[in-house]
Amino acid sequence: DDENQVDFKSLKYVLYARKSTDDPQRQLRSIPDQIDECKKLAERLGLNIIDILEEKKSAKIPRRRPVFDSMIQAIEKGQYDAILAWHPDRLARNALEAGVLIEMVDEEIIQDLKFVTHHFSPDANGKMLLGMAFVLSKQYSDKLSQDVTRGVRRRHREGKTPIFKHGYLRDENGIYRPDGEKFDLIKDAWLMRANNQSLEEVAKYLNENNYFRLIKG
Repeated sequence: DDENQVDFKSLKYVLYARKSTDDPQRQLRSIPDQIDECKKLAERLGLNIIDILEEKKSAKIPRRRPVFDSMIQAIEKGQYDAILAWHPDRLARNALEAGVLIEMVDEEIIQDLKFVTHHFSPDANGKMLLGMAFVLSKQYSDKLSQDVTRGVRRRHREGKTPIFKHGYLRDENGIYRPDGEKFDLIKDAWLMRANNQSLEEVAKYLNENNYFRLIKG
């Protein structure tokens, strides 16, 4: 163990922190929180952090994170030996980049991975658990996307939308319903545009018929 500790202390760690754009509630650790907790772990273990990288792009789709890509290139060039992050899901939420990281560990290009909330060891079991962490992170993102899409479609079927709709009133259940004369005026306006009448003519028609939009502060 003492020998391993000395090896860890000799490595050049890069601290990678990524903002969570996947969590709609933004409940995961912010970048400053991630950095703070990673620094505390590094201090406790005697790790040498030579650089801190901050990313604000989603990890769901591969090749969309310039900071991550530059970090991988720097590791391949020997600028960094190891990565320190808050959790594996900060590094990858997609199969391609997860595979790249595991392959680099296999080839000892990445000599160590340290996480605040996940224990990694560079052996068969450690790699298996890391792979499982990446798979679970991908499953979370996929399910979140699926649930959000399903929710949007359901709200549209129910007549609900967060965007104001001209010619409609929103009732106490959040459902938009035709607003009497205003609905008829908006319908006429669309028919006028469909018949190639100008925007100026449409605006004049709406103004002459006292159309207005009530905005609540």
